[in-house]
Amino acid sequence: MSLSSLPGEAQLLLLAAGGASTDPALRSLLGGHIEWNRLCHLAELEQAAPVLVDRLRRLRPELDPGTGLRRLAQVATFNQHLLRRRLYRTLDALDAAGIDAVLLKGAGLAHSAYSRFTDRPMADIDLLVAPECMPPARDVLLASGWVHNQDRRPEDLYRDHHHLPPFDDAAGTPISIELHTDLCLGGHPFRLAPEAVLHRARRIPLEGRTVLVPDVHDQLLHACIHFAWGHQMARGAWRTFRDLAAISGTGEVDWDRFIALARETLGATCCFWTLHLARSVAAIETPEHVLRSLRPPMTELLLRTLERHFILGLLPTAAACPSVRLRNLMWRLGMQPARSGHGDALPWSGSRRNFHRAAPPGRRLTGAMQRLVRHASHAVHSPRYLLSLR
Repeated sequence: MSLSSLPGEAQLLLLAAGGASTDPALRSLLGGHIEWNRLCHLAELEQAAPVLVDRLRRLRPELDPGTGLRRLAQVATFNQHLLRRRLYRTLDALDAAGIDAVLLKGAGLAHSAYSRFTDRPMADIDLLVAPECMPPARDVLLASGWVHNQDRRPEDLYRDHHHLPPFDDAAGTPISIELHTDLCLGGHPFRLAPEAVLHRARRIPLEGRTVLVPDVHDQLLHACIHFAWGHQMARGAWRTFRDLAAISGTGEVDWDRFIALARETLGATCCFWTLHLARSVAAIETPEHVLRSLRPPMTELLLRTLERHFILGLLPTAAACPSVRLRNLMWRLGMQPARSGHGDALPWSGSRRNFHRAAPPGRRLTGAMQRLVRHASHAVHSPRYLLSLR
């Protein structure tokens, strides 16, 4: 494990995704020097501030986490309450229109895996609806206080996307909502049909209404695929690992059923690496036979090398791999797309390309200068990455 090669702030944040078993390691880190501004930045990227501040206060009541982190936690908690109210108003409006909407990711887990809504920080709402319900659902959102900013999010960029352009809160709060027709970006190789997820969804009674959330195995599978494929294990680590712990902690996971689902949907390698890394950096345990069943065939040396590489890239620090091409190569070595049945599908191709348009002629010189600076940065950081990888 190369967690020790990361800065103390990154170690602290990742360990905070785990349970009580990581308390001794957290206390040890808190006894050393912590750059609170750096920790605040990482916590903001992972939307972890409220949970992190609460965890640190329980470990060290006398500790002052810094003004920045405290304010970030307060603002995030306030926004969570706003999001909760807007979510319920929107669900009531959709229900009145006869439209079923399944709560994906954070919103779904907040109602099924966590004891309180605010235990699962989030900045947006993801709703899965049947394709034929998309036009009326869009009309309901526009009539319920959501707006679409065409200049900020042009519709043509989302034509082949798995969700409509995000809608912003007309009241000006930093909250958005997305209407999904699929769970992954277009061109993905996974056999996780949205119709099946809608069919298996659970109904949970809540304050006089019913909310729909995915089956617990679909939630676990989606979390793994979203992290390992959608984010290429380079974003959302803290949220994902903590979600894995919460889902597993419900006691509702039938692991043999999950193994079968992961294989049937071609998500086995995504599940292996997500679960394996969660255990490595946050002590989030998965039954050993599950990891053995999902593990792609490779030598122990390659496994450990890839593990160190992926851990170094979980958060944006100077220890991460500085080369995009090398990161893509290492990702392919770990995911083994051909052996996994993914064909030519890759997470950096397909509809994602729509979001990377060529720069206008006047900005090409600026782009060339930026590439030069990037290459210089690679030269500076490569030795540290290589030493950490060893």
